[in-house]
Amino acid sequence: MVLDIYEVAFLAGGPQRVAEVALLGLRERGWITVLGPRVRAERRAEEPPEHPVERALTGLCPRGKGVAVVLTAVARGPEVAEIRGRLRAARLLGPVRPRPSMAGRRRLAAARAEGVWPAYVFEGPPAVPDRLLRRVIQQANPLPSGLGRTLVRMGKALDRADHDDHGHDAGHGGGDGHGCGGGGGGGGD
Repeated sequence: MVLDIYEVAFLAGGPQRVAEVALLGLRERGWITVLGPRVRAERRAEEPPEHPVERALTGLCPRGKGVAVVLTAVARGPEVAEIRGRLRAARLLGPVRPRPSMAGRRRLAAARAEGVWPAYVFEGPPAVPDRLLRRVIQQANPLPSGLGRTLVRMGKALDRADHDDHGHDAGHGGGDGHGCGGGGGGGGD
């Protein structure tokens, strides 16, 4: 299986990266205009873009739409789901999560070494040279999938740890002002 730019983008950063790469590629080729936080498809006499992901993106914003809305819609669309299915069928993605398998990581490394695709395919928005465009795309990105739940769990764990450290004085010296191990402090230069 020869990988196209969007399959490589999926291996590098998942559905969101596919949407970002489509936006950036279409902008470079003059198919869309990004003005601040909005994206608009340009009217062109020629045929629509060849790739289904590109057609989906240009179809979403004929009169202009928010970059965040467009990126989310493309990332969740059937065109990107089809890419996921092809990569999974080729065993380049794991069976449960859409993360590259060992074979997928090898193919991704080989694609990077070939140097055919722009750096943003592999590295995402931080590799976009245009500072303003980079900021628009970064601000449009939600938290990576799973990260929100992870942050919530971490916050709850920290709350529990803080409660355990400071909320239970009974049995650790009582209420007479003397506790276990409290100590000296300071001592520096």
